[in-house]
Order: sequence, then C-alpha cells, then structure tokens
Amino acid sequence: MHKIIIVGCGLFGSAATRHLSERTDGVVCIGPKEPENRQHHKGVFGSHYDEGRMTRVVDPITEWAVSAKKSIERYSDIENRSGIKFFNPSGYLGIGEPSSDYNARCAAVGATVGVKTAKLTATDIRSRFPFLSISDNADGLLETKTAGHISPRAMIKAQSKLAENAGAELVSDEVAKIYKGGSSIEIELVSGKILKGEKVLVATGGFTSACGLSPVNLNLRVFGRTVVLAKIEDSMAKELSKMPTIIHAVSGAYILPPIEYPDGNKYLKIGIGTDADATFEKEEDLKAWFKGKGSTENRSEFTEFIRQLIPSLNHCKDWHSDTCVVTQTQNGLPIIEYVDEEKIAVAVGGNGKGAKGADEWGKIAASLINP
Repeated sequence: MHKIIIVGCGLFGSAATRHLSERTDGVVCIGPKEPENRQHHKGVFGSHYDEGRMTRVVDPITEWAVSAKKSIERYSDIENRSGIKFFNPSGYLGIGEPSSDYNARCAAVGATVGVKTAKLTATDIRSRFPFLSISDNADGLLETKTAGHISPRAMIKAQSKLAENAGAELVSDEVAKIYKGGSSIEIELVSGKILKGEKVLVATGGFTSACGLSPVNLNLRVFGRTVVLAKIEDSMAKELSKMPTIIHAVSGAYILPPIEYPDGNKYLKIGIGTDADATFEKEEDLKAWFKGKGSTENRSEFTEFIRQLIPSLNHCKDWHSDTCVVTQTQNGLPIIEYVDEEKIAVAVGGNGKGAKGADEWGKIAASLINP
C-alpha cells in the first residue's frame, strides 16, 4: 500500500509530489502524459500544455503575492538540482489608466512582501518599451528580476524529475474512480489497475468536478479560455527582444513576449478573461473545448487589441488560437483542504494565476496531508 497518492501531475500536483517525496517515502503520482494528437485523444487534458505562463510577485491580493514570492525564491534551486530550466526573468509591466487602481493595489501589496517595483509614467514606458502604443495618461508598474515567464511543461518536468530522484513513483495513467476500501483509499485507473493508499491528494484542476473526483461539491466554476498567438519572425524578434510580460489593467489582457514553442517558432501570446467566457461542467464538453480552437469572437477581438497596443504586429501574417481552462473558486484562492475524514484532500483552483506560485501551493498541500 502506498502512503500518499497524488492524482494529477500538473503544476500543483507535481509540486506537491516533489515536496512530499523529499520528506517521506511511499509517494506515487498518477497523471497522463500530454497527448501527441489532441484530436484523436479520448482522455482528459491539462491546461499546462504550453510554453508560457506569467510569473511575478506583485498582485492585488496578498496571498497570491506571498505564494509567488516563496515559489520564485525556489525556482533556481529546482532548476539547478533538476538540470531543467523553466524560468525566464523577462520582467513584468502593469499598464494602468486613471480609471483603474490595479497598479496601485499591486504596488501596495508588493511593498508589504518586500518586492522591488518602480512606478512609470507614460513617457517612461515609451522610453523603455518603444514598441508599445499607449495613451498619454497611462501609468506603469515595473517588476524585474523576480518576474517574467515560466514554461509550465518544463517546470512540471523539473518537479517530476526531483520527485523521482527522491523516490516517488510516477504512473502515466488516468484515474477513473476514487473510493474507500476499508482502511485504505482505492484508486481505479482507466487501465483497470487498482492502487491503494493511506491518503489521497486530488490535484486535477478543471476536470475535478467533471470527473467526479471530489466526494464533496467544491463549487468550482470552470471557464474556457481562448488565447491568440502571433508568430514572430526574425525582423520583429529583435524589436521585441526586451519585451516584458504585460497586464493591461483596464482590459484585463495578459500578454507574454515571444517564446519559443516545440515547433521551433516564437510566438507572442495574448489572453483576456471575462465572466462572459463559456463555462463547463461536463467531461465531454471540456474535452471538446480542448480539441477546438476557442472563440472566434475572442480571436478577432484579441488580435485587434494587441495590434493597437503593439503596432508592429500589423505586419505579422501568422496568427492562430489555442484553448485552456481556468478553474475559479468562490473566494479566489486555491482550495487546499480535506474533503473526506482526513483521508482525501484536494489542491485545486488556480483562478487563472496558479502557475506563478504553484510550488508554494504544492508545498502547502504536502504539509496538509503529511504534517
């Protein structure tokens, strides 16, 4: 019998697996590999199938800033010990307007947790980042060194490698059902195999409720998120070489600089999340969303927005969209708690920004299930 079984090997699950395996034995993590062909895939998906996630300390909510700071402080250790690089310190720029206090709230929280930031005027922004087209009354909040972007794929590989080095077992499969079997918790896999554990941690993101993996209703809202990617050719790559990650406070847009993807090309990515995004409750609907190209309306709106903000993108000829999901909780923070008599716990709810502090959220989950 295993001591602890982690269901889900995404950003939260892989982090929890590493922290647990480095403090105890009998740890196993179950999760499928990324499908080679999404259209032919019949199983579940992960939102971490990507090369770019924004990371920064500053945040209008203290808990997110604290978790990010603690995680970012451990990035170099994880990279050095695993030999896998996943963090690019490209920096972060928040673009605000007088109608929004987002930058001010981020700066205030940042100051309380001890992160260095700089306030910029519109003139400052244009001087530092001449490729941006902003209004005269715009303001900026800059975070460097501790901010930039991570590759979720690479981060999970790094966490998983360290977990295996510490003795954890990684099982490439999907969980069909979780149920009590006397004194243990039994995990039925899609392959038909049964695993038994003393405790179970469920970290399955947007598929948690759809697949019935929590014995209680977590009141999650799972949003479909469309992102648009612009292929950046060599001539434009030089112009955008010092581009930071960006949040446009008024629109809610999040923008990542050109990042190299598995096909060898560099893409700039933009997404904008709103409550108007489609929500999903059924497993089949989630799978269909991941196999699709997202919202055509979003694609058009996002493309027009980013072309206005970065005019040189009007010369970009290659655009495409992709999909992922955002798992939102009632209070805007991850749910990390027991849901069944201190035998089954959950660590879910990235709320659209779980990547940056994933290592700390995984550590919190590990400490819950193995004090």
